[in-house]
Amino acid sequence: MIDFSRLGRETPEERAARDAERRQTEIDADAKRRAECVDSTMAARLAEDVELRSTPSGDTVATLRCIALNGEAFTAIYWLPPHRADAADRIAATLRAGLGVRLAGYWKSRKWTDRDGNPRQVRELQAQYVAPYREPTK
Repeated sequence: MIDFSRLGRETPEERAARDAERRQTEIDADAKRRAECVDSTMAARLAEDVELRSTPSGDTVATLRCIALNGEAFTAIYWLPPHRADAADRIAATLRAGLGVRLAGYWKSRKWTDRDGNPRQVRELQAQYVAPYREPTK
């Protein structure tokens, strides 16, 4: 038989401390990943409003269709941090078509075969940092 009296009950203060520690651990791990992965920084203009979607696992992803300052069009994918519940709302409200953005991240290539059997390939920027950018006035 199991002796349940030996199991300690967690107080609300202990639970709050544990949750705060877990959240801080997530924030620190996220900051470390972002610092390690960044190898490209650029300024661009948004060609469209930001597209937000959720994955089956519950993660939120922002797709930014951009035009670099040299005229090249590209797509940037930004996985929103799970510890920032308001990030999706802030991005949707702030980043609009035509706005300048500063992006930092790394380039990633994806290959797949479409429904017709044709091979496809795309090169995307996996953004680790996204912020509005205003060009300096002269």
